[in-house]
Amino acid sequence: MPVMLLAVLSGCAPLHPSDCHKTSALGSCSSGRFSDEDEYGQQARAIKNALEVQLADRYAWRGKKCRLHLEFARDGKLKKIDAVEGNKAYCAALREAAARATFPAFTSQQVYDAFARSRFNMQGD
Repeated sequence: MPVMLLAVLSGCAPLHPSDCHKTSALGSCSSGRFSDEDEYGQQARAIKNALEVQLADRYAWRGKKCRLHLEFARDGKLKKIDAVEGNKAYCAALREAAARATFPAFTSQQVYDAFARSRFNMQGD
């Protein structure tokens, strides 16, 4: 019996390892989804909001999509932006918005590491 218990205990990995911020057993350790209720989700929402606040005629882009590749400095300053696919006009408007936007500084080194080079799939409201 003790051998069986040891085998069961040693085969279990923790749901939330110390170096991972996943919130479910099947979740990714670095999802950064807008809907995540952790510091990663908060950072993703703050970046998205910073872009959308500066977007000219925000509601004119309904249904349009653009995938952005963003590079940030630790203080939140945007170092580089590339629009790799999507509606050309919407992507151009997002690049212009990013040039005017003030992005939030990263709350920790772990959050920065997750977002330093990130991809955002943007969709017009």
